[in-house]
Amino acid sequence: MEIVLWPEIRDKILAVSPEIGQVIEQYAAKERLKFVRARFSYGTDFQKLDELWFNVNGKSVNYKSDAVPNEIKQLLDYPWSGTPVGIMTHNSIESFIQLPSHIIPLKTLGPGSIFSLESIFSTGKASHIMHGAYSSIAGSRSLLMLPKISHGQYNERLAKAYHVDNKYLCPKTFAQQWDLFNALANSEDFDSDWYSEMLIFSKEAVDLLGDLPELKYSLFKKAWDTSAASRNHVMYDLIWSIFTENLSPSIKNTPFIIETVKHLIKLTLREAPGFAPTMDDTAGPIRALTDVFLNVYRIRYYLPIFMSPQLYDGINPIYYSLHKHTFFHPIPQRSNANRTIDEMVVIKKLLLSFKEQVLENKFPFPLQDTALFETLSSTEFEFYHPQGGEGLSQDIASISKEDPRFTKLVNELVIEKDLQFPDHSIFFNGCIRIRPLRKEALKPSMKDFLTGLAIKKPSDE
Repeated sequence: MEIVLWPEIRDKILAVSPEIGQVIEQYAAKERLKFVRARFSYGTDFQKLDELWFNVNGKSVNYKSDAVPNEIKQLLDYPWSGTPVGIMTHNSIESFIQLPSHIIPLKTLGPGSIFSLESIFSTGKASHIMHGAYSSIAGSRSLLMLPKISHGQYNERLAKAYHVDNKYLCPKTFAQQWDLFNALANSEDFDSDWYSEMLIFSKEAVDLLGDLPELKYSLFKKAWDTSAASRNHVMYDLIWSIFTENLSPSIKNTPFIIETVKHLIKLTLREAPGFAPTMDDTAGPIRALTDVFLNVYRIRYYLPIFMSPQLYDGINPIYYSLHKHTFFHPIPQRSNANRTIDEMVVIKKLLLSFKEQVLENKFPFPLQDTALFETLSSTEFEFYHPQGGEGLSQDIASISKEDPRFTKLVNELVIEKDLQFPDHSIFFNGCIRIRPLRKEALKPSMKDFLTGLAIKKPSDE
C-alpha cells in the first residue's frame, strides 16, 4: 500500500472509469489530491470482521494497527464501514459468505467498479448493510476447474514442486479446489506476479462530493442502477407467491426445486451470479495455474478449463449447475428419492411454465412494461444432462462449440497432449444455460406474441 497523487493515477482512472476521472479533472486542486493504492496477492482476505486489513511485511494487519502509517489512517478518517470508498483498477475481488453448505458469491468487482458507495449516501448511523457477515478476497473465491483434479499421484507432484500442505491436496469437490489454487498461487515457487489493485478514496476525495455535484450524481446513479431489483423485491416475491399458489402439492413440497427455479430467475435478472469460462487473468493467475496443471500435475484426457462467477449481461451465456449452487441461503433439503435428472425435468417444466405465464399476461396485474417481462422475452434456457431425456440435451460437447470462450485461453497455449473439452465434468450433470433468445428458437405463435400481435390488455378481457 502507498499514498499516490492524482497525476500518478490519472490515466488509469480515466481508462477504467472515464466519467469519474473526467469529473475529478475539473477539480482545481486535483494535482495535490491523494489516494491510497493497495495491492493484494491472490486469495488475500482484506475485509473481515467488518474491518479493512492490509498486508504489512508479509503479515495481515488491521488498518488501525500501529504497523499502518498514521498518514494513511488520517487519509481514511471519514465514516465508512467494512471498506472505505474506492475503485478497482486492476484484476478483481470477490465478496462472499461462507456457509456450511456452500460459498455464496455476492459480488465480483473488476476494473472500474466502485465499492462501498453506501458509506457516502447513508444518512444515519445504522445501515442495512451487514458487513460483518461476509469477507472479501483478491481474485475469485469461487473459482473452479471443470475436470477432476483429485488424482493422488498427480497431486504429489504438486506437493513436491510447490510445497503444498497435504490438507489442500486431492480436492474431491469444486468447493475444495480453491484451497489448492490458493496454496499454489501463494507458493514461493509459483511463477506469477498476479495481484489485484484498488485505489481507496481519501477523506479529501470523498469531500469532493459536496463541491462537485456531477461526481456525486455519477456515483449515486451507479448505486441506484445496481439496486433496482432489490428495491422492488416485495413485488417479485408477490409474483412468485401467486405463481406457486397454484402448483400441485407434490411440487410445493420440494423446496430444492422451488428455490432452484426462483434462483434461476434471479440469475436472469442479474441479481445473482452464474458461472462463465475464464478467458484471462482477471479472476486470478489463470494462465499460470493452467500451465501448472498441464505440465506439473500433467492432467490427462481433459483440458484444464476454469470457471468463475459472472452476472448475466444479456449478451454472453452463463451456466448454472445443480452441483455448484450460488443460493443466497443454505441449500434446501433434497429428496433422497430424486435423481439429478428427475430434478432437472421438473425444474425445466416449472421454469418454462413461469416464463409462459409472465409473457402471456396470466397475472392479476400487467407485466408488459417490466424488466421481468423484457428479460424473459429475450432470454432462453437450455437444460443439459448426460443421460438426456424429456427435453434435456445430452450433447454437452456442443456447448464448447457454441461458446468459444471455453477454449479461448487454452487455445493461446502450446499443448502437446491431445486433450478434449471436459464434457464429463460433474458440472454438466444437471446444467442450465441462460443466453439471449435466438430467432430460430421462437415458435410462430411466440413470434406474434412478442411483436405485440397477440398481447391482450386487461381491458380487452
